[in-house]
Amino acid sequence: MEAQRRAAWAAFALSVLLLAHALPCAPGSARPRAAAPGRGAARLLWGLPLDLNREAAHDLEALPGIGPGRARAIVTGRPYCSVADLDRVSGIGPGTLNRLRSRVAVERASVCGAPRGD
Repeated sequence: MEAQRRAAWAAFALSVLLLAHALPCAPGSARPRAAAPGRGAARLLWGLPLDLNREAAHDLEALPGIGPGRARAIVTGRPYCSVADLDRVSGIGPGTLNRLRSRVAVERASVCGAPRGD
């Protein structure tokens, strides 16, 4: 129970810090916004998913429950046609897959039968 209370306070403090950072420095002044990264683990900070078919193994390690070995296994198992395809990676079961669903995505590869934009 104490750990949950600490986690809740940490999340609250982080949200207040992020909100304060997003506010302009002075009334009427606008702070320039940085563009969201196209690739890499920093996308998670923006609330954007990591593409299972494009990210490097070291970026995939930022995902919950994914260490160096599983990250390498994910890269080795490419291409993925859907997030559900992660279940074929050794060590990724239903629980891990559910934790990852909101944090990963798949840009359909041409090998998956997606129409090409020609």
